[in-house]
Amino acid sequence: MKKIVALLGLTTLLSAAQAAQITVWVIDGGSERPYFIQLEKAFNDAFKSKGISAKVTPIPNINDALKAGFLSKKLPDVVMIDGPNMANYAWAGQLAPLDPYLDKAMLKDLLPAIKDQGTYSPDKKMYSISPYDSTVLLWGNKKYLKEAGVRIPKSVKDAWTLTEFQDALAKLSKVKGVTWPLDLKLNYDGEWLSYGFAPFLQSCGADLINRKTWKATGTVNSPAAVKILSTLQDWKKKNWIVPQSGGDNRFFGDKTAALVWVGNWMWRDHKAGLKNDLVLIPAPKFCGNKQASPNGGWSWAIPASAANKADAGAFVNFAMTTAQVAKYADTTGYIPSRKSATPLSKVYGKGGEGELMADQAAEIAVVRPVHPAYPVISKNFGQAVLNILNGANVKAELDKAAAAIDADIAANKGYPPFNK
Repeated sequence: MKKIVALLGLTTLLSAAQAAQITVWVIDGGSERPYFIQLEKAFNDAFKSKGISAKVTPIPNINDALKAGFLSKKLPDVVMIDGPNMANYAWAGQLAPLDPYLDKAMLKDLLPAIKDQGTYSPDKKMYSISPYDSTVLLWGNKKYLKEAGVRIPKSVKDAWTLTEFQDALAKLSKVKGVTWPLDLKLNYDGEWLSYGFAPFLQSCGADLINRKTWKATGTVNSPAAVKILSTLQDWKKKNWIVPQSGGDNRFFGDKTAALVWVGNWMWRDHKAGLKNDLVLIPAPKFCGNKQASPNGGWSWAIPASAANKADAGAFVNFAMTTAQVAKYADTTGYIPSRKSATPLSKVYGKGGEGELMADQAAEIAVVRPVHPAYPVISKNFGQAVLNILNGANVKAELDKAAAAIDADIAANKGYPPFNK
């Protein structure tokens, strides 16, 4: 009898030793929190028989926590990182490749720009993967647009040309109740100023940096870039753009702005504020017939220091299943990153209120430069945009940004192997 009890005790100890708990850090967002609670429970239920569980923890100021964790090598098994920062982390050796753990059918189902965001070009491996995509487009007040007699585009291909856009702004500026025809969210700071304004350049053949030579000079300060940002500066001088001091709710609050250029994260505020007067308008064709929208966002990754990469990989793969990606979309308001998940989404599926945003993500999304210098690229271009819209010389500001970006890359010897 004693032997049986001893054996049972040993079995219990071995089972406890074999059980694995994965620790996961996620962003601490109000709209995301219900999703992460659901994800933890769903994963634990699915993997209970395999002796694997996950503890998902929202982390305030997660970028600071990641920075400290990478330095100390004290990190959980899975983290969420901001997508455009992946290349810098991978270049520094802080992330493990995800390829051994990801389902091949799932990878084929990803939106192209989401796959691009997570792929590190020197070794063509994936180091991060996002369950969602983001986009920026025009949101309009239907009441004002009708009063102005402005055509409302219905699809990506039907978008306004630059001439039509300018004509719409001129007409809207004369509508009673409209103080500013357009809000460009100049009250935002940080990455918005590169994320939100890069499409103006990219739809005109320019970019934040040349993605083959990894030189900014000649690209971010090209004649095309100068021309389109000069146009925006002219709109600001005409008082067509909400000033930086205008705050956040000119479009959806007091309705003194007729249009706003911003992303899908504003869905709930806009819907609550405008109700049936809310209309989505695709990204305009700023130069000829070309369009661009930004993309990407927070992504799953496994730190190189993680001790349990196989189980961490199982968690990431589970979080990227079609059902989980669709739930992320409908819980948070972000666009599904998998094609098969879009039809399951009430918001983004066929006939859904956000269908246009999903179309943009699939058709005109341009990934942010996947390069270790992206934080420097973003900071310097964003500062140039802000200065330009505050009246500074367009060419001089873009020249300054180009020089700063190229100087950082040179100081890091081209960020090898990106220098080859």
